[in-house]
Amino acid sequence: MLEAYPHNRLARIVLWGFAALVMAFLMLPTLVVVPLSFSASNLLEFPPHAYSLRWYENFFGSATWMAALRTSLILGTLTALIAVPFALLACISMNRLGGKTAASIQSVLLTPSITPGILLAIGLFFVLAAQRLVGTLFGVLVGHVVLAVPVACIVLLPALARFDWNQVQAARSL
Repeated sequence: MLEAYPHNRLARIVLWGFAALVMAFLMLPTLVVVPLSFSASNLLEFPPHAYSLRWYENFFGSATWMAALRTSLILGTLTALIAVPFALLACISMNRLGGKTAASIQSVLLTPSITPGILLAIGLFFVLAAQRLVGTLFGVLVGHVVLAVPVACIVLLPALARFDWNQVQAARSL
């Protein structure tokens, strides 16, 4: 594993510097938006001239926003509870099958991640419309699961490729 890291000191410094720049680029919007959320002004101004919890009071005091937050949390939880076990079972199957069959299953499972979003949305709309599920929470859940399964597969496949199945056999003998 150590062979994968550059041994040259300059290369390490450049690599860490680049990583720091990428992290700064990713974190900068958050570092700007969080102070703005405490602004007392009706307009966006950075840095804020006065600080207030007004926007948080509006958010947490609004029944509409709380209903939306509740729906999002339920939807996210259900998506994870459905997509991850499905992806895990599919990845275990691909790991055990191997060869062209596993490659075929993988290409089918990863298709939503490479399909343009608008095409996926149109196709999903027609499928859900035929089942009269357009505009329902279940229909939205189906769409989220379709998008989450490829991500879960991308994360789980490398982990399962390194998994030692002899450990399972050893555990069964206990």
